[in-house]
Amino acid sequence: MSSVEHLPSDEVSDDEASINNFFEDMLDAVEESDSDGSEDGYASEQLLSEEKCREMRTYLRAYGEQKFLKKYLLDNKSEASDPSELPIREVLYALGIRSSLVLEDLDETTLVQLLQLAITRELRRRISLDNVTTLDDVISLIKNSKNIVLLTGAGISTSLGIPDFRSDSGIYRKLEAMGLSEPQEVFDLHVFREDPSIFYTFSKEILPTVTRFSPTHAFIKLIQDNGKLLTNYTQNIDNLESHAGISTDKLVQCHGSFASATCQTCGHKVPGQELFPDIRMGVVSHCKLPASADADDSSSSTRKRKRKAAYDEDEDEDDDDDDQEQAVQESTLAGSRSLCNGVMKPDITFFGEALPKTFETRLLGQDIDKCDMLICIGTSLKVAPVSEIIMVLPAHIPQIYISRTPCTHAEFDVSLLGNCDDVVEYICTKLGHGWELKHEMITENGFNGEVAKTGERTYKFTRPSDAEGKEVRDIAPPKGD
Repeated sequence: MSSVEHLPSDEVSDDEASINNFFEDMLDAVEESDSDGSEDGYASEQLLSEEKCREMRTYLRAYGEQKFLKKYLLDNKSEASDPSELPIREVLYALGIRSSLVLEDLDETTLVQLLQLAITRELRRRISLDNVTTLDDVISLIKNSKNIVLLTGAGISTSLGIPDFRSDSGIYRKLEAMGLSEPQEVFDLHVFREDPSIFYTFSKEILPTVTRFSPTHAFIKLIQDNGKLLTNYTQNIDNLESHAGISTDKLVQCHGSFASATCQTCGHKVPGQELFPDIRMGVVSHCKLPASADADDSSSSTRKRKRKAAYDEDEDEDDDDDDQEQAVQESTLAGSRSLCNGVMKPDITFFGEALPKTFETRLLGQDIDKCDMLICIGTSLKVAPVSEIIMVLPAHIPQIYISRTPCTHAEFDVSLLGNCDDVVEYICTKLGHGWELKHEMITENGFNGEVAKTGERTYKFTRPSDAEGKEVRDIAPPKGD
């Protein structure tokens, strides 16, 4: 699940925030298209050599934004023989914006705004460590580290059939197919308060249906069992870390979970499973806690005062008829007020809702000083503030990335691309004694795929494919949930 990116209200206006979000989304889309090679034009033609691109990025970091723009944009533009050939496109290319659809079709004003964001991202980008570059380095780091921080996302649960949110087969696409024009509104706190039925109509799509955990969850448990887990920050709301045995004092559920729920009227908490029948039926779940005694006493006193006033005004009215009518009214009121009846909300973090306090207190109060290795697994790192962990931790701390697709907006020391379960199975095999990964879903004879170095600091994990191009996995049949 996701959480809203918090912007300081006294520094960024709503309009500015909307503009920033627009260009953030545009830049994310460009980086994704560039990483999968789906765009033509500049992505393959190369406006500048990679050596020149590195030179420009190095200059930006060394001399700052103003000198960078003067040297590579303003001076070049004034000397350009053809004013229509904007040097800004070359600068954007050097900063990693290489989509021909963007560089050719956007006007200069829009490109300038995009350039500002690209520069900001580049200046914030962490520089990879010179002494951590290979898969062997990753194995050595896990062996020797004592306080590993793990940041996990939906990719560690997809092998169990639990969809992510943003992929082509993810939750948001399903909600769109069900007729919801703005899928994220399902998880918007303001929308929930105005009309909780929207959430309850669609939330069955994200309701946890399994208690089994994946091999990647088991790998995290191994890190804990070997005394090396400092903290597991999870963005997932399926609560499978708890089923895998991750200790509560080692786990921060950044976006909450379905494990519990809270009444939005009286604050009463219940186990999340009590809401599941209502969620499956698509009906709003209400609080079944008895209404407060104070409220009942107050209502009773009011009714007594009204009865006395009515009696004083008409002493001749038939007492028996009045008492009988009043008894019926009180019975009706008592029935409607016997329960709190407030709307129940699962304790998952909605857009517009603050993250648990433990997120910030643990990260800044402990992990920033103790962490000696960061492993990000199965997350695209697109949702702040959780994604900011990679920039909050000191830059000298080794950072490893494990996921199906590369992360183009962050600088990891080593990226291991493939199914998360495959990668951790391979890692455990290399770690040796004490790291035996025992799980019903892993291959019986160890990882039988290929590991290829596909770029600097990047490795690709693939399995043999059958005639239809589907991955072949020699796995034991899963047990019941």
